[in-house]
Formats: sequence, structure tokens, C-alpha cells
Amino acid sequence: MIKVLLERQVKRADFPKILEHLQDLRAAALYQPGYVFGETLLKGDDPVEVLVISTWASEEHWNAWLTSEERIELESANSHLLLDETKISVYKILAAET
Repeated sequence: MIKVLLERQVKRADFPKILEHLQDLRAAALYQPGYVFGETLLKGDDPVEVLVISTWASEEHWNAWLTSEERIELESANSHLLLDETKISVYKILAAET
């Protein structure tokens, strides 16, 4: 399993719009093979920092979603809300040691 961290910075004025955008992305991701769970965290005031953490069954599942036409269209339609490009980091989950 992997965790994907997506860091976005938005202007305070665009905060309500980015929340709608993130809801649309999550709704679409729910139907993707390998999607397990996601959460959205907020930090900062102006610009607002938004961190989305999603869990995927594998990096292959994540890459399929990352490069899918649906996700690319959703991201492109709302890129004007961001101050910078989304920073994406992928982490592998280590098995717990006993």
C-alpha cells in the first residue's frame, strides 16, 4: 500500500472553490481501482495550504489515476485556483514489525 500527499496552495478568496474541486476529485477517485481512503487537511491563512492524503493499494493504481484523462481534465479545469503547481509525494507503507 502507498500514501500519496498532494500539497496545494490557494488564495483565501478561492478557498470555497478549491473545496468544491477537491470534492469532485475525491468523488471520481472513489470509483478508481485501488483507491482505499482519502482525507483533506488545512494549514495557514493566506495563502491557504491544503494537503490531501490518499491511500492506494499500489503505486500502479495511483499512477493509473494520476495519468487518467478524467483526473487530468479535473485538475486542468481548476489549476487557475492554485498559486503554484500541486506538489505530489508518494510514500510506501512499511509493514509493522512484530
